Amino acid sequence: MRKLSSLLAAALLAALTVPAAAQTTPRIAIANTARILNDLQETKDLNQKIANDLKALEAERAAKQQKVNDLQAQRDQLKTDAPMWADKNKEWLQARIDFEIWAQMQQLNLQNQQKIQMRALFNKITQAVAEVAVQKNIDVVFAEQRVEIPDNLDQINPEQLKAIIGQRNILFANSTTVDITDE
Repeated sequence: MRKLSSLLAAALLAALTVPAAAQTTPRIAIANTARILNDLQETKDLNQKIANDLKALEAERAAKQQKVNDLQAQRDQLKTDAPMWADKNKEWLQARIDFEIWAQMQQLNLQNQQKIQMRALFNKITQAVAEVAVQKNIDVVFAEQRVEIPDNLDQINPEQLKAIIGQRNILFANSTTVDITDE
């Protein structure tokens, strides 16, 4: 019994001697990065640029596809045993391969540009969240992900519902006191 009393006394003494800073409860907040991203003017500008780039790319794609189609039509006007058929076939195949490679390169280039710009926007968001957290003396900010559960559960199967529930990382937060998304 004496040993237990000594341990309790030691624990109480240790708790009383802990510096005041170590006794404070961490201040926690949330920020909905998806909502912030969607509300940024830079995101709206990026989406408009992507739409314009896709429109220009589609026009160029259509012109290149038409060239391939024209070469195929020229080749198809010849009989397969005609002397020029092999040359036209080779020209058409080369144009078709060039077109497919060009289309893949354009798609990958556009995706890389989007990824770089999205990463830059996300870095900007994390920097802004950090600035707000420092101003408000917040120790930790969690990124809120709130995938909405449809009202009509007939639209989804149990596995989809389980996945939606699993994607939610904040079950409750008093939005008036801990949500810094708008700031």
